[in-house]
Amino acid sequence: MRWTSPKLIYSLLFYSISAFSLFSQDSTQVGVGSSDSVATGLKNMKGFHLGIFTGTLFANAYTTNLYDGYGFDVNGNRNDFANSFMYRRIVYDYGGMNGTTTDQIAAALNVSHNGWAFGSSDMPVNLHYNIALAVGLNTRYCFDNKTAVTLNVNAAKLTMNGDFTIATSTYSNSIQSPWVVNTFGINGTEERLNLQLGFQRIMGNNSLINFFAEGGLLISMAKYLSNMATINGLTIDLSAYYSQPAYNSFRAKGLTGIGTGAFAGAGFSLTPGKNWTIQLLYQPSLEKINIGEAPKYVLQNAAGLRAYYNF
Repeated sequence: MRWTSPKLIYSLLFYSISAFSLFSQDSTQVGVGSSDSVATGLKNMKGFHLGIFTGTLFANAYTTNLYDGYGFDVNGNRNDFANSFMYRRIVYDYGGMNGTTTDQIAAALNVSHNGWAFGSSDMPVNLHYNIALAVGLNTRYCFDNKTAVTLNVNAAKLTMNGDFTIATSTYSNSIQSPWVVNTFGINGTEERLNLQLGFQRIMGNNSLINFFAEGGLLISMAKYLSNMATINGLTIDLSAYYSQPAYNSFRAKGLTGIGTGAFAGAGFSLTPGKNWTIQLLYQPSLEKINIGEAPKYVLQNAAGLRAYYNF
């Protein structure tokens, strides 16, 4: 799933501001022109604010290499094609080449045992994370109406998709017969937890809406959950090898990990009522997602809505 149009973001921002403007006008209707309405608009924000965050995470595709069908050996080394999880699962475990099982691949493809082929060029491509829902508990302590220190915990469950191919032929006994390339799907799931400690600054003195910016450091935790290939309804669990006792050490260090990074953020802060602050924000981050092969710092992107209650 790709990034949505900027027009949608602008439209959401416009309607959010309009709605909150009407709400603010209604809440101060009785005291229009009085000192009470002014006092409400200039309410002291100093103190502890508890909030929630909901939005979307646009994850960097770099760590999808963990779900590309090759897998790792017990020592954490990336497998070659002949030892890859996909080749072993499709050709041997499900394709009947181990001599102990029937050819479930042929049955799924509706061809004979010799009527299909899976080679190195058929391995997964176009791997990408889908846009994920992110939720979190966000807090801040305001020293005054403009300056605050923030502590946030955000979580997301990611899904990954890609494509792989298998060639089939209805004339399995003839090397001259035409082969057809069929495309199938591969997917994966992953959990992430983000702990952020930062600084927030409100720009402007408007009683309803102001621009704000923030930034700080973060700790990112990630966990591999699953990796599946699907052939016409036949689901093949590619992570089955990781469940073996020999993989205990690799599971602990290769499929789960803790990394560090930094984040920034910017958006609009609205105060529709004396106890509430609503923030519409965009938040990029530079993170090391410490799973898979050769983890490194890459850019992630998130956007969403944050609501604080002022205690």
